[in-house]
Amino acid sequence: MNDARVLLLTGSPKHYMAPPLLATDQLTGGPDWPDAHDADAGWSTLKTPPGEYDVAAQLARLPPHQKPDLLVCLVDAGRRNVPRNLAAFRGPKVLLVADTHHMRSPVSTMVRYAASEPYDRVVFLYDRHHASVFHAAGLRNLFWFPGLTFPHGDDFVRQSRRDGARATQVAFVGQAGRLHPRRARLLAGLTAAGLPLAQQALGQRDALPFYGSSSMGFNSSLNGDLNLRVFEILASGALLLTDRLAPSSGFDALLTDGRDCLLYGDEDELVAKVTTCLRAPDEARRIADAGGRWFLERFGEQARRDMFNALAFDGRAPEPFPLPQHELARLHFKDTRDLLATVMVYEGVQELHRLQPEVRVALDEGVPANVSELCATLPRVRLVRPSDQGRVDLLVTGMKNAEAATSVGAAHVWCWDAAVAQLPGLGAIFAARGYAAASPELGFYSARPQLPATVALAKAG
Repeated sequence: MNDARVLLLTGSPKHYMAPPLLATDQLTGGPDWPDAHDADAGWSTLKTPPGEYDVAAQLARLPPHQKPDLLVCLVDAGRRNVPRNLAAFRGPKVLLVADTHHMRSPVSTMVRYAASEPYDRVVFLYDRHHASVFHAAGLRNLFWFPGLTFPHGDDFVRQSRRDGARATQVAFVGQAGRLHPRRARLLAGLTAAGLPLAQQALGQRDALPFYGSSSMGFNSSLNGDLNLRVFEILASGALLLTDRLAPSSGFDALLTDGRDCLLYGDEDELVAKVTTCLRAPDEARRIADAGGRWFLERFGEQARRDMFNALAFDGRAPEPFPLPQHELARLHFKDTRDLLATVMVYEGVQELHRLQPEVRVALDEGVPANVSELCATLPRVRLVRPSDQGRVDLLVTGMKNAEAATSVGAAHVWCWDAAVAQLPGLGAIFAARGYAAASPELGFYSARPQLPATVALAKAG
């Protein structure tokens, strides 16, 4: 249905992130879009209230020739764009799940929202590794479409490439302040090594030509996410240098290290790979060209649109972006409380992962596999035993070993199987040993100030 009319409701303002090209006839609205109306043509953009609002009220504003065939809502845990009353729309309804890798309680917030509205499709943009949580919560019709929010057409992509006149430099566009500590460390490492880093603050439309005039493009995910910058650098024809993600991210299903991109795990590996590229520019160019071809052949403007239409109207998953059933079904919780408790603890580990180069999680005997499965979705979480040497950021233990757990010296302890009736006595044990109840209803205790509250990072891409 390539001639479908699409209404896209998004929390992303145009100056920060232009809307994806989902259809030729597309109307975009959101809290940061203006009301723009022409007496003859109708609405060009719609302004919606911030936070929760009734979709029916927005649909009622549209003239007959602008009534949509498809409703697409891009929502993240920032909750700036929270469409409600989706049942008022009779056609297919697609939820684009964005940014569950940061902000406050991002995974549990989005699971609750997705379960509360009658969406026909739920599509993960950047965080494929969280799809199994949604599945465990009972949600179905889950899909993965990385890079769907890439906003540029094929003509602009080709115009942005300067293959014959690329500067020998590592280009980077994006934020690298206090909200991105790891990214800042990596960029500082390139500078300290004397490597040709070119960093600029540019809008989306200017970023692509900047990458296109550079031999290499640097990317570092905010927090284990497969972000849009990956696709921007590939589209530009520059060599993609990006951090190694967990297998559940799906990155390995798209690209291969050394064939069409280069991956790094830490500052030393990043510096070494950039140095090698400078010494072997022909090999670096070969890899960059392979990445550029992948984008043009597999991810062009029409291909993206066709794949999205097939997903939205027919429920057909995009062939390049698999989300296998065995991956979706790998988590098994005994009840809702078990699911929410495990996810809340995971969200704390995820926030530590944003802040620290490595997070060490010690798992005691008998800890459910759900915990290790979720920790494995974060590439720099290291799973250890309580008896192992070294720092422990989080110890997960059972009630059987609760008293002994305080001797490990972990910064945080979660007694995963504590029943509600056991919590008062458990709290007394930990308080006597200097631990405070960070989440007393979960049996979660901290020797230092509690796990960092997940900062509401306003569009911290």
